[in-house]
Amino acid sequence: MGKFFKFGCLGIIAIIVIVIIIAVAASGGDDSSNTGEKVGENKAEETKKEEPKTFVVGDTVDLNGLEITIADAKFVQASEYSPAEQGKVLQMNVNVTNNKDDKAFIDNTEFNLYDAEGNSLDFYYGGDGLDLSGDVNAGKKMSGTLTFDVPESDSYELIYEPSFSWTDEQVTWDIKPE
Repeated sequence: MGKFFKFGCLGIIAIIVIVIIIAVAASGGDDSSNTGEKVGENKAEETKKEEPKTFVVGDTVDLNGLEITIADAKFVQASEYSPAEQGKVLQMNVNVTNNKDDKAFIDNTEFNLYDAEGNSLDFYYGGDGLDLSGDVNAGKKMSGTLTFDVPESDSYELIYEPSFSWTDEQVTWDIKPE
């Protein structure tokens, strides 16, 4: 019986040692760590890819089959009964073409306008324009306006971020009113 325990314990230890040796050999040792890139080396390229391009008035932007064009941007007269609290009313005419296979929803609330200091600006609701809002069927077009209550400035930043999207995509325009 003593011989059995002696062989059994040594046998188990031998099996464990063999398993460890096989595991180390199969993992390839230290070679895999030399094939990677230096930390920070690829970050500059990633940053360049992630930097969003800023578009200007007149540019057509294709966002997954939805083409959006800010056709023009100009200051318009405030309504007699609804004065502009910030001093000016900025109106942009927007054209949308749906090149997708199914309908797409677009709404003026998916657009945000910011001044040069990064302050969010409010919509102006006293205008005569037709707000941009609704479903655009596949292969069809829609036009509408975005109207904001703004302080006078040479430029603004307009950001479009779709509500119904699985990605965090957004588009930025540099708006310089006529």
